[in-house]
Amino acid sequence: MCGIFAAISDRPVAGVLVEGLKRLEYRGYDSAGVATIDDEGLRRVCAVGKVSALQQRVEAEPLPGCIGIAHTRWATHGAPSEVNSHPHMASGVAVVHNGIVENHGELRQRLERQGCRFLSETDSEVIPWLISCAVADGSGPARAVRSLGEHIEGSYAVAVMTENDRNVLHAKRHGSPLVAALGPRGGYLSSDISALAGLADEAVVLSDGDQVELRRDAISVFDKSGRPVLRARLPIDAVGEHFDKGGHPHYMLKEIHDQPAVARAIEARYDKSPFVAEQVALDFNQIDRIRLIACGTSYYACLVAKRWFAEVAGLSSDVELASEHRYAPVVADGQREAAILVSQSGETADTLASLEKLRGLRTPTIGIVNQQVSTLAREADFFLPLLAGAEIGVASTKAFTAQLLVLARLVAHAAEQRGQRAAARRLRAALGEAAKTIEAVLHNEAAIVAVAGILAKARSALFVGRGALYPLAMEGALKLKEISYIHAEGFAAGELKHGPIALVDADTPVVALAPSGDLFPKLASNVREIAARKGKIILLGDRKALLALSDVADASLTLPACDELLQPIIAAIPLQFLAYHVAVARGCDIDHPRNLAKSVTVE
Repeated sequence: MCGIFAAISDRPVAGVLVEGLKRLEYRGYDSAGVATIDDEGLRRVCAVGKVSALQQRVEAEPLPGCIGIAHTRWATHGAPSEVNSHPHMASGVAVVHNGIVENHGELRQRLERQGCRFLSETDSEVIPWLISCAVADGSGPARAVRSLGEHIEGSYAVAVMTENDRNVLHAKRHGSPLVAALGPRGGYLSSDISALAGLADEAVVLSDGDQVELRRDAISVFDKSGRPVLRARLPIDAVGEHFDKGGHPHYMLKEIHDQPAVARAIEARYDKSPFVAEQVALDFNQIDRIRLIACGTSYYACLVAKRWFAEVAGLSSDVELASEHRYAPVVADGQREAAILVSQSGETADTLASLEKLRGLRTPTIGIVNQQVSTLAREADFFLPLLAGAEIGVASTKAFTAQLLVLARLVAHAAEQRGQRAAARRLRAALGEAAKTIEAVLHNEAAIVAVAGILAKARSALFVGRGALYPLAMEGALKLKEISYIHAEGFAAGELKHGPIALVDADTPVVALAPSGDLFPKLASNVREIAARKGKIILLGDRKALLALSDVADASLTLPACDELLQPIIAAIPLQFLAYHVAVARGCDIDHPRNLAKSVTVE
């Protein structure tokens, strides 16, 4: 969601601030701004829309300061506008903020009674006024920033600069990610470690409650009690692959094509040694039930894993949306549980809140996450990396596939522990074919482009599947709606007659996930029910399945034949391609879909 970038140097920082914001664009935003301090005091420039618009403003209105803060905003309180953009300022103080100030209404009223004058509709604007008032009452800037914890309810990461302390950037973290780094040209703060690539070699990852004082040549970190502390320093990957589209027109397309390499990277790490056993010190014979927790696309990966846990490991599981689990009542039923929390970013606010709840219940937790320096990776009891590399496109593709590949290996490990060795061998053999089977799907892109033309003209679309393909129907619908803005819904095919079939008509395409397998005869019956109502049918299946339904299909997409256990992973690729090419046909902003954010760090 919102992005923070700040810098302090011995030379003007406006250029590096804008470059930092460009690296944070993938997180999702609707406006951007920078502020610096020079001999004339605080200067601020903001723009609605792309960082490129802000860059033009900065070039037209130069900011000569050597200390500055910058921000990309995803609107929560108040519409996208220059006045609502960060940084926010108050009497010699400038602040950028990620998170939510839940009690901002009460704070605003109190501050207005003290004479503070608000310009924006945002919750964030109370923060510079709180700091300014504390400084006016005699607090130094560091103490004023520390006192935010006494007033603010909610989550926040803030970067602060003040006119009376021009050689220090102050920052504080409570529930939202923040890192600090030193490089040859000065110090930096960022809400995402990848934005620091090429500027520094390593970063200090702040823990919850930490505060930092950043100078050109020093980082001082203090815990929530104000005591100096040392925090872990983590390497910053080279800038190369993060922001390189690899010759493709969009990050999303590049990341779809990355998936065979991701499958091979996971195979190399997980299958050449007992990696899961080394990372996860749990005896699944002592576990009665698995609790899988995630949001969005990751939730659909967990629904697939639920079926795998039952079929391969003989282990029951529940799948819950993190936004619901965190508030759900706790029922003590005596079963021994372990929880798996899945997230691309590892900073998803609802998922982290669920983690905190589970820790309070002393439930063992496994984090499956792409960002190895994230809060989830560091605070879960056990951690399994996705190894997908940086995913810049907002619509998750290779990270989703990596989630399935890693979850499947965790299932195989659990099955082996529980004595289900034949089932585990079957799953591992199927996973051994994943990379080359994914590669085979990529060769079918041209056929998918042709089929995309059918969906591109639709106002609404339905996706149906059965068994482990039902979650993929929901995932396919999600991909289509989030980047093409076509309304789409995914259903269990057997549920069509219980209501959704009322939506079927000649103008509503239905994508049916219909590979061969035990459930194919049932799915075929559902497809014929759709055809009887003049539905426009797009079939996704292997050659045997497509041949059986060729008389009712308006279009077909061929999947390579593979083990049924592998089908959800392989089916994901054409669904991603389909959404992508529909969005291209409709002229959509594919890597930056409207209203969406890559990392959802607020409720």
